[in-house]
Amino acid sequence: MKRILFALIAIASITAQAQLDRSIRPTPAEPRVPTIAPYTQFTLKNGMTVLVVEDHKLPRISVGLSLDPGQIFEGDKAGVSRLTGDLLSEGTKLRDKATLDQDVDYIGARLGTGPTGVNTSGLSKYADQLFDIAAEVAMEPAFPSSSFDKLKNQFATSLKNERDNPGTIRSNVSRALLYGVDHPSGELVNETTVNAVSLKDCETFYKTYWKPNIATLVIVGDIQVDQARNLAEAYFGGWKGKFKKPVTFDAPAKQNNTRIALVNRDASVQSSIIVTNTLYLPVGHPDAEAMSVMNQILGAGSAGRLFQNLREDKAYTYGAYSNYGSSQYVSSFDASAEVRNAVTDSAVAEFLYEINRIQTETVSAEDLRAAKNNLSGSFGRSLESPRTVARFASNILEYGLPSDYYNTYLKRLEAVSVEDVQRVANTYIEEGHFLILIVGKALDIAPGLERLGFPIEYYTLDAEATTAPVATVPAGLTAQGVLDAAMEAMGGRQAIDRVETIDIKQEASLMGMTLSFHSVYAKPHFIFSEQKTPMGGSLKKYNGDKVVVQANGQDIPVDDAMAQDVIHDSWCTELLLDGAEGGNAALSQAPATVNGATCYELVITLGSNEVKRYYDAKTGVCVRQSQVAETPQGEQVINVDFSDYRTVDGVMLPHVMIVPLQPGMNLEVKTTLVVVNGEVDMNIFN
Repeated sequence: MKRILFALIAIASITAQAQLDRSIRPTPAEPRVPTIAPYTQFTLKNGMTVLVVEDHKLPRISVGLSLDPGQIFEGDKAGVSRLTGDLLSEGTKLRDKATLDQDVDYIGARLGTGPTGVNTSGLSKYADQLFDIAAEVAMEPAFPSSSFDKLKNQFATSLKNERDNPGTIRSNVSRALLYGVDHPSGELVNETTVNAVSLKDCETFYKTYWKPNIATLVIVGDIQVDQARNLAEAYFGGWKGKFKKPVTFDAPAKQNNTRIALVNRDASVQSSIIVTNTLYLPVGHPDAEAMSVMNQILGAGSAGRLFQNLREDKAYTYGAYSNYGSSQYVSSFDASAEVRNAVTDSAVAEFLYEINRIQTETVSAEDLRAAKNNLSGSFGRSLESPRTVARFASNILEYGLPSDYYNTYLKRLEAVSVEDVQRVANTYIEEGHFLILIVGKALDIAPGLERLGFPIEYYTLDAEATTAPVATVPAGLTAQGVLDAAMEAMGGRQAIDRVETIDIKQEASLMGMTLSFHSVYAKPHFIFSEQKTPMGGSLKKYNGDKVVVQANGQDIPVDDAMAQDVIHDSWCTELLLDGAEGGNAALSQAPATVNGATCYELVITLGSNEVKRYYDAKTGVCVRQSQVAETPQGEQVINVDFSDYRTVDGVMLPHVMIVPLQPGMNLEVKTTLVVVNGEVDMNIFN
């Protein structure tokens, strides 16, 4: 019967193919003219503009207040704007933070605040309460000192963590060099500037910029215009004050010539690259549509030339993209990627090749059509959200656009020609005036970059000019010498030889959850590692012969690569590399800097794994282990830091591990109990 059924299916398939030639694409229908929902605009007596977009599909509304004070330069107190914005949600003169949070939660609403805005959203039946909360937060902030201290410490800590993030370093230093640190777009926010901010500075910031005459209230959702008008008048009509004329800043000068700026990061196994220049292209500019088409072809997504070249063809990276800014102030064009150290110079050359190609060669009709289709499709999908209409209305107001500007967008997009694409590529991508900023290991990548023929300059994390790093590993120092020093720092060979078992318990906190870790190591090479969370647990163990891996109580198939990971997954690597196995470690010729300390870098091969370990040149102990790992975001470098070394029964062991989860977010794992040579049930390894 199954054979007969399959035969009938095959015959039907052949018949269908005979009737329909699927190699011929169907003729597309005429594009639909988009329908953009209308909006209502009016102004309160105090100068505040109100925009109302009705959308009755769902019983929800959002009330968003935004200010337009122009460009703000914070100088030696950079970070005051963010702290001010965070403080707004910490309570008002009428409600402390606990009461405010309770009132927001009671109606199932959301409250968000920022340096120049407040937003509330929730069910439309609570419209009065939403307006009340938004107005009170905007007009009556309390600025509690206890909250200020907490937020300031959190901000400074996050900045400290980010100083080791290549993407953050690239963004900060490239902006500083492109715009200048004395320009609002280029100033640096760091621990020093944040620590200089006082509560009074935040209060002054608020008093200076939070004025109704530069405020726009955007109301979107299930509400009638008359009701919105009445609520706006009732809750915001009494807001008084007037903002003075905004400060203007000159546009930064373009780069005199293309140059390479290199920020040395010794621990990098990848280079973070950006090729950038300044541009001025506000919303509504006649070249806006041509620029979006050009960028779509060059590198807006996975179909872009940069992605296809650097990833699909060359396999240099997991993604390469281009982007540009649209602002009433100076902005920038940039192309960026993260690539392996060994191909850094080649990747830069390919960036420049693709940029030159789109400037000198006419794009094909097929590429032009594909880019337009992608952009028009995205535009059509965006219209499904009423927030898009609100954004359109805000742009029309801010940039002085014609009222039908967005209704005629598709016509302007369709009118873009191949000549327009080439023209804007030459107008806004300034070949010969690029800043090529690279964050990476200078001693590995600089020799290759020199062949490109551009001057190479060196900068610190704070965009200050510096000199090229010089390898200064002491003459005669070997990998085994570094390991011997580490063994001595951990208590010495005699003390370590006495260790038969180590039983460690650790804890960490993540989003209110407690994570528990239990590891047991026993000679000659037994490993037990268990993790428990409220969401489940995992288990890894090795009894000298067999590796077992479990997730939530279920066995996981173990291949050779996973087995090697388990066998060699120990921060006590010095024990594994002692004696003859020390040949598996190679000493890098240049020292590295980890959290401000000079360290010796060992490239260690353990089974199929290659890791880098960094040993403090002064103390001898290991302070970081670095390894390339596959993540949902692609191949990334994972740095695990070790600190708080303490002596336990004569052996120095780290009691704090910092594990990165995502940019700006680390997991601090603290040791709660260490038992050396205690009783261990050897059955746990089986």
